[in-house]
Amino acid sequence: MSAIWVWLVTGLALGGVSPALLRVLVRRGIHPHILLLAWLTLLSATVVQIALPGLGDVMHRCWLVLHNGQPDRLDGIGGALSAAMLLTAFVRAGWALRRSAAARRALRDRHLGLARILGGARRDQGVLWLPVAEPVAYSVPGHPPLVVASTGLRAVLDADALAGVLAHERAHLARRHHMLVAAADAAAAGFWWLPLMRASPALVRTLVELDADAHAARLHGAGGLRRALQTLRPAPVAAPALGITSECTELRLARLAAQAPGDTVSAMAALGVVASLLSAVSITVLLAVTVLASCAT
Repeated sequence: MSAIWVWLVTGLALGGVSPALLRVLVRRGIHPHILLLAWLTLLSATVVQIALPGLGDVMHRCWLVLHNGQPDRLDGIGGALSAAMLLTAFVRAGWALRRSAAARRALRDRHLGLARILGGARRDQGVLWLPVAEPVAYSVPGHPPLVVASTGLRAVLDADALAGVLAHERAHLARRHHMLVAAADAAAAGFWWLPLMRASPALVRTLVELDADAHAARLHGAGGLRRALQTLRPAPVAAPALGITSECTELRLARLAAQAPGDTVSAMAALGVVASLLSAVSITVLLAVTVLASCAT
């Protein structure tokens, strides 16, 4: 099997087995910030390995033209398959990103318009309070970003629980969780046939909720946020927004119960994991380029 087919098959295999690996890491209680970095690394490595055959085939053909050689037909098929997959993925992913950006702008404009229409809506410490009896809280990305909460939320939560909820929503905005969700949706649209990409939207939505919970718990303690999750019922929000309630509430409660007060991720441990993952991707790319270059000679 030529290098082109080795890297194509390896990329497809990585995209096939990665969801199971990530699910195991979630069950083992690995910090969500590290899991998000692992997801990004696996996604990038998969795309790189699928892209290399097409690039390598083009480079090899250029070399053969210069040296009057004959291209291998099987390698040409692999390169064409790689190029077709990438072209289709980029078109579909680009369209998904465009729709997502338009939806975010429309959602933010709708909330600003609602605030102007409703005289009772007001901004307080970066929070847009809506005079609504239903207890809801969610974040809306944009410039500037918005944390939206209802007056009904203050009516049912104590001060610590309310502080935890608002910190959770601010964490979504500060840590660019909406962009990660949009990237996961785009990956699923582009590579819908690949298990890693297909599983990305649900996985990333779960991880960003866990990450925002961990951030809020470090600031205000886990107890208040747990009481809020146990009190509030799941409420639907517009797709670009990230709300306090979600389908992974039981997992979030279990994580918060296991998180000690002031619990933080070891910076050195997180740095080590990230460095290892980035090194693995760098070595993969270097080996790919080396193998393809050696095949050309």
